[in-house]
Amino acid sequence: MTSRCAFPLWLAPDQVRVITIGDDEALVNYSKQIVTELRAHEVRVVGDYSSDPMKAKISEAEKMRVHTMLVIGGRDMEAGAVSVRLHGKGNLGAKPKAEVIAEILNSIKNRAA
Repeated sequence: MTSRCAFPLWLAPDQVRVITIGDDEALVNYSKQIVTELRAHEVRVVGDYSSDPMKAKISEAEKMRVHTMLVIGGRDMEAGAVSVRLHGKGNLGAKPKAEVIAEILNSIKNRAA
């Protein structure tokens, strides 16, 4: 496998990965809505709705150098939020879904790191 360097969000081949904690139908549907909304704005996003353990999903995304991971559990869904992780920087905590999407779109538009 070839080495992949860490790109800024706007340039990253895999900009965002949406990771569910579990495979509950309501949780997967909430996550798919986020993926659909990001794709509507041409964000390169992948959803991981598998029943694999959350740590394994995050580890795989880190290994693939995915810039931004949106980790979603039941509490996040109930609050209309997502937990944000950045490659190499770790967990930034939970934020409202609309705020996170706006930040991602703004970072890509302004070509921010």
